[in-house]
Parts: sequence; C-alpha cells; structure tokens
Amino acid sequence: MTDSPITDLRAAARDLHDAGLCVLPIKADGTKKPAVSWLEYKVTRTTAEQHNTWFGGDRPRGIAVVYGAVSGNVELIEFEGIAIREGLLEDVTEIMEASGPRISEAWAAILKGWVTESPSGGRHFRVRVEGGDVPGNTKLASRLAEEHEYTDADRQRLREKPNARIVRVLIETRGEGGYGLVEPSGGTVHASGRPYVCLEGGPGTIPTLDAETVGAIRDVCRMVDKLPQPEVAKTAPRPAPPRADGSLRPGDDFEARGSWEDILRDVFRPLSTRGSETYWGWADGVGGVKATTGKDEHDRLFVFATGSEFQSEVPYSKFGAYALLNHNSDHKAAARELARLGYGSRHLATVGAPSVARAASPAPGPAAAPDDAEDEHARVGDEQEQQDDPSHRGGFDYADTFGLPATVRTPDSYRVTGRGVEVLSTSGENWLRVTFAPLVITATFEDPEGDQYVELSWIDRSLGRPRRISRIVSRETAKRGRKLIETLGSAGLPAVEGDARAVEKWLAEFEARNVGRIPSEQLARWLGWQDDGSFVSSPEDGIKVDTAFEEQRGPARAHVRTGTLDGWRDTVARLATYPVPRVAVAAALAAPLLKPLGLNSFTLDISSRSTKGKTTALQCALSVWADPSEHASAMSNWRTTLYAIEKRLNLVRGIVTVFDETMAVTDDTLIDEVLYQLPMNHGKARSGGAFGNMLPWETILLSSGERPALSFTTSQGAAARILGTTIPPFGDGGGAVAAAAREGVLAHHGHAGPEFIRYILSGLAQPNGREKLKEHHRTLVDEFRGTGDMTNRRAPMVAALVLAETLACRTGLLPYEPLAHDVWRNLFTAHNPTDNRPDMALDVLREYVAAHAHELFTPTRKAMNEKPPYAGWLGVLGTDKETGAAEVALLPERVRKILAEPGYSLDAVVGSWIDSGYLKTLKSQRPAHLVPRRFDGARAKCLAFTPEGMPFGDQDDLS
Repeated sequence: MTDSPITDLRAAARDLHDAGLCVLPIKADGTKKPAVSWLEYKVTRTTAEQHNTWFGGDRPRGIAVVYGAVSGNVELIEFEGIAIREGLLEDVTEIMEASGPRISEAWAAILKGWVTESPSGGRHFRVRVEGGDVPGNTKLASRLAEEHEYTDADRQRLREKPNARIVRVLIETRGEGGYGLVEPSGGTVHASGRPYVCLEGGPGTIPTLDAETVGAIRDVCRMVDKLPQPEVAKTAPRPAPPRADGSLRPGDDFEARGSWEDILRDVFRPLSTRGSETYWGWADGVGGVKATTGKDEHDRLFVFATGSEFQSEVPYSKFGAYALLNHNSDHKAAARELARLGYGSRHLATVGAPSVARAASPAPGPAAAPDDAEDEHARVGDEQEQQDDPSHRGGFDYADTFGLPATVRTPDSYRVTGRGVEVLSTSGENWLRVTFAPLVITATFEDPEGDQYVELSWIDRSLGRPRRISRIVSRETAKRGRKLIETLGSAGLPAVEGDARAVEKWLAEFEARNVGRIPSEQLARWLGWQDDGSFVSSPEDGIKVDTAFEEQRGPARAHVRTGTLDGWRDTVARLATYPVPRVAVAAALAAPLLKPLGLNSFTLDISSRSTKGKTTALQCALSVWADPSEHASAMSNWRTTLYAIEKRLNLVRGIVTVFDETMAVTDDTLIDEVLYQLPMNHGKARSGGAFGNMLPWETILLSSGERPALSFTTSQGAAARILGTTIPPFGDGGGAVAAAAREGVLAHHGHAGPEFIRYILSGLAQPNGREKLKEHHRTLVDEFRGTGDMTNRRAPMVAALVLAETLACRTGLLPYEPLAHDVWRNLFTAHNPTDNRPDMALDVLREYVAAHAHELFTPTRKAMNEKPPYAGWLGVLGTDKETGAAEVALLPERVRKILAEPGYSLDAVVGSWIDSGYLKTLKSQRPAHLVPRRFDGARAKCLAFTPEGMPFGDQDDLS
C-alpha cells in the first residue's frame, strides 16, 4: 500500500491553512464527526504541526473546515442534494439576477469561487464576510418531507407524535461555531462511500463580500423556503362563513379585486415575475429583492428584510397589509373605509365567468351596511349561485371553467352552478344535489390496447380559492359510482358515497349529451413500444402519457427534448476514443431493439474504484432519451426499495433505465433480486393479485458503482444476464473530456432516441424488415460466440449493442465509426471461473436423482398402489409427448433442499437453466418455468427438465 491518500490530506490541510482556514480531522466511520475534541478550535486556529500529526500514520481520515471568525469570517452556503435535484439552485440564481447588479454580480462571484459537490449531490459555496460578524449555522429554506422520503426514525417519531412535522432542509449555512467537510474526504468518511469533489476554484479563490450584500443573498435563499407558515388573524384574517344572501363583505371584495402594486406602492416596487410569484424591492430602488407575493395558492405577501412596517417572514393577506399600512392594523377601521370606497355588498362571480379586473383605484359604489363595516374577516374563492329556474341549466360557462368547447351543453333535467351539480326531482318541484362542486368529463382517451379512459375535472376550494383538479380513470371506474368515489376520494372528488349512483348517472348523461364535443385523444400508460406497434418516446410526442403510479410521473416528465440534435452529436463526438461511454450510448439505442429481436431485458454494469466518469457515462447514455441532470428524475439511485425499482422499470418498454451508485444500496440483496428479476421482464408476484403484481417492463438497465453489480449477488447464473466492465470510462487523462461531455448532454438531450426510432420503424415497415433486422443480429451473435459457455450466453446481448451502434453510425446519428469487434470482445469476456456454477449445481441434482430414482412417482407405482417414500415423492417420471423420451419433473421445494446442502441456491441457477434449455417453460404459467404435472392423484407445479437437462436412461425406466 502507498500513503498517497494521507499525502493528499496533508497537502489539502496545508492549502487550507495557507488560505487562513481552521482545519479539523474527521472520523472515517460515516458519522462526519471530528476525530479530536474541537471546542477550542472554534476560536483558536489549528497549526501545521497538528495537521501533520492528525493526517500522518496509516489511519483513514476526512478533513473539514471550521467556519466563522477563526477562519477569517468565511461562511458556507450549502444547497442540499435534494435542493439541487429539485432545481432550487437555478431558482435562486434567477432571483439573484433579478435583484440588481450588486447582488447578481456578488452571487456570480460565489458561484465561481470555491465550490464543492457533496456525496449526496449537494453544492457547498464559500464567501468571506467583510464588515460584520458571521451568524451561526442557519437554515434558510426547507420543505415538508414526502411520505416516500420518511426514514425509520421519522416514522417512529410520527408514531410517538402524530402531529409532528417531518422537515427536509434545502439550503442552510455553516457559520460561527460550525464546520463542514471538504475535498478530498472520501471512502468511509461519508456513509454513502462517495467522495467530496471540487467543482470550482479552491481555498484561495473564496470571494470577499460586504456583510450587507451577504445578508441580502441569505434573504434571497429564504425566498425559496417551502415550509407552510402559520397565519395569524392580525396579518391574514381567516375567511368567514358566506352570507346567506351571497353578498360579499368589504374585506372579501378587496381580497378579490385589490392589487398588490397599489397596496405596496409607497413601500415596494415589483422587480420581476416567475410564474405566479412576483419579487419586490424597496420603492426607492436601493438593494435587491426584499419580498414576494404569489408564492403560494393564497397569494400572501412575505417580507424577508427588516426596516419596513411588516414583520419578517410572516404571511400577510391583501386586507391585512392594507389594514397595517393605512389603519395601523385596525381591521374594523379598514373595513369601514373599504365599504366607503365601494367594496362589498355585491354578489360573488360565477365560477368560470370572467373575473372582475383589478382597478388601479377602488370603483365607486354604494356604502356597505353597518354590519359590513364591522366585519374584519376576508373571504375568497366562492361563486354566485344561479337562479333556481331550470331555464338557466344551460348557462354554465364550461369553456372558461374547464377549457371545453363552447358548444358543450348541460343535459336536460340538470343544472351546474358554482355550488355543484343538481338534478331536477321527478316531481319537477325541487333541485337535488349530485355533487358539491362542478364535476364534468373534460376528455376521453383510448390506449393502444383499445381500453378506454375518461378525464374527470372538478372545481376545488379547499385552499381558499377555486382551482381545477383533473384525474384520469378507466371508463369502467367512471361507470361504477362507489368505485369512482373510493378511487378519487383522496384527490378531493366533490361527492360522497351516498351520491354514488347519482354521480355515475350524471357523468353518463353529460357524455351522451356532448358526444362529438368532448375532446378525444390517444393515451399511453407507459413510454416506449405500445401494443399497436407505435412508440411513444416522450410526453411531448402529442400523445397524453398518464402513468399507472404517481412515482412514475416525474421520470416520465424528464423524457423531454432540450437543445438540438446537432448539439448532441457535437457532444458525443468527443467520446470517439473512449469505448466505455460509447458502449453506454449504444445500450441506450439498443433498448428499443429488444422487442423486434425477441430479447429479454438485461443489465450493462460499469464499475471501477476510481472517480473517472462512471456517472457521466450514464448521463451520456440517458441523454439519448431524457434529461440526464441530477435534479431531473430520469436518473435513479440504488438507494431505494425493490417495489420502487419495479415501478421505475415498469415505466418503459424499449427505453433505457439508469440506476447510479451501487454503493448507495442499503441492502445488498436488493441488487441481487433486481438482477435476477430483470430478464424475466416482469416484477415479483404479490399475494392476492394486488395492484403492482408482476409489473411488466422491457429495458436495458444501466448501472454504475465502485463495486461490480455481480459482487452483490450469490446468483452465479446472474453472470449470463449481465454485461460488465471495470475499465474507467474516461481513463486517466479524460477528465476534461468527461466534463465537456457532461455539460454538452445537459444542454442537448432527448433527440437521438426519437430520431433512431423513426429509422427503426421505417426499416420494420419495409418488406421482411423485421426478419432482416433479426438476420443481422444473428450474424453478429455467431461472430461473438466463443469457446466458453458464458461467452456464448452473452453473445446475443453484445450483438444487440453492436447492432444498435452500427445502425446509428450508418445513419449518421452517431458521428464516429463503429467500434472494432475486437474491442467489444475485450470489454465483455467471460472471466469468472464460477460462471459454471449452474452446471455444477445441475450435476449435483442429476447425481441425487440417479441415486433416488425410487422416489420418483411413475404410472407403474400407481398401478401397484405403492406408498409414497418416507420423505414424500421427489417428483414424477413421465414421457415427453413430443419426443417420447423420459421426462423428469421435480418438486421445486425438494430441489431447493437438495441444492442447499452443498451450498447452491435454486433461485441463483434456475435462470441459467432456462437460458440453456434445460427446463421446459409454459407461457401461460407464472412463473413460466413451473409447469403443472399430475401424479398420485394430485396436481403440482414442477421443474420439468428436458432430456438435455436431465437424461434418464431409456424408456424401460418408466416401469
């Protein structure tokens, strides 16, 4: 062993010390705790002599910096990995750029200063604060954790305190008295095993900024905070119940019509708007962004600076802000003044009708009644009820409310108002409620299998203002009211179980009344090959994609096109001399060939202990179809569950799937199960036929990590289903190429896959097109066969990758010549001597059967009424109907026990037995290799061996 890692830490400590920073050693046990008592080092900088002691010897260590005054007033601004993946760095940068030259230039200096990527994918930025103290560690932005993110500790906390908030920090600082790990810390220092990596600059490039500017930067970071803030009556009065006559209170009317620009005119000025959110600066133009409106569905004002009448980071309604600025928060006085100015005493606008325009100054009108003026509450988001006369039933504005054609009409005997759908009683005297809010069919769909779906849309007011919610359900569900309410109840469907029959009848009547008017579209439930032979590459293809699982929506949306195809070609041209990333790109292009070639899914594993571009190689491959950036959802991580992986695989039929960093897995058996299950093209069977049972897929799984995927499995047969390489993707000197490739595919992606599919579809449409493709593949398979059994089994997979690259190069999609076949052979050769364990296990089983033939049930034993052996029947000895040869069918549990004694696993070898043609399969069975056989009056699923798999003497043995 060498001491190069220690030398690196010594050198790093020296550089940090020379830059005026206080250095700490960190334990290499995944806790990230200091390896020494460090209280004194919060105020006293460590010395070079201490560094030599701490980072000498042979003990692994990490390295950290103490922030604050002891390091010359340096502060760390940390964006967590989850914040990077969710795009908060881009959001913050956009706000900074809108905050004026002083803030935008300061932020640009921070981004180009000393930047580190953490093992979780986060970003660490440093800044030296001048003219003021560095505050202690501060959380700037957070959000509530989603349920799938809960840890075991989170779940235990909720069991103990059901109302507890589980929070995920997005942005925080490390300031006075805090510390943070820095590069080159790696290995076991972090629990993930991943290193800290320098992305920009170093300790000597930390920018120096004045305290006021740094404070403004912290304020901007606070603006992306997503934690719900409690509202109080003083700043945001709660909505009051509606009046019986439907008229508005002055505060309600002002909340609907008032303009933030008018309210804040003398305090703030609008700087920029992103979506519904507006950013405000001081009215005198000094400084950057100080407040936001439109941040949430309530359109509240949040002020992030001190120095105004508003409390910092407290939500204000329009009425609350008006009352503060004009009446010292006297809500009664504010309501009286608004009533005098003409607000209130009017009816609410119908849902779907044009909203009242916000005037620059209040419109004149009659004064409110005295009780109106005393009302200090605001109410938003209600609707005017239409008259009870049935002649008004067709007057609802479906076009403005739901985007339906203007020709859509309400069925006879029904009416739709802001309060819901009603039906005329049989006596014709009363209106009976069907739903609590408008509910209609806004689109119908048909998938390639011919299954039909409908999109239901309704108006929801649970957040205080009207909003449209849409959900797609099968037509079968829409026709069964109870099932519909059960399915969409959690989404807020405005109906209860007692109205189930009335709801299903209303939807049927509405659709029948508007045949030809309700839009009808194609629907895809997954990406890739559809059952009609078409191919959906992206939700942008003009076909609506509605996935079966909520968790699939993010990855599906990540399959988008950005930049240009030419830009992508220019990027991948850099890969010409790097075989491993080229192979990854070829795998991405080969995924849609699995179906026409009749191949099962398989894995391409790129592993090495270096940090030389494994993730970048996967990003290059993923860019064929999708956004490969960390914040997009197309690239997955092995730190998840088996069911979540199955749902991710289930999203695609002919598109590559990527799982990065095998070392992040929490349970080695998970990778084992995935590698075993993947070639079966479906997930595990789950009891009771539950939703999610045996989820289908068709994909090439790209995996990377410091450890080969095969090292996580005891299944020796898995080697036949995996192509693996341990060659560093970009070698020793390809760092610059890797960085350029990564930047290129982040800017240009999603074009190559659809372009390749167009070429494949045109070829398949030619006479004998599919057979020609298969023949080309068979020729390549023959060329890549070798003398070893494992090489022969891998040959079809290698040939698929070679075929994809050859076709893409031929069409000019890939801007280089195809790899030489010798390169492919060198990359994927059978090198593991344990690859023959499936055959060794089968030899053990053959010997056992030969020695225990008396335990096989035969027709002769039945005729002679022989009793079963003490251990029970081993299986049945019958006759192959096609060949007339003896057939041995064994009970799987007996086989499992026989193999377990010498150390073999049935699950580890059965896949290889199937691939080698040793077991019979039946497509109608699940799984296909367990086929039914009858013996001794019983019917059981057995492992039925072919004569090649289990030869058994001659025909006389059956007696």
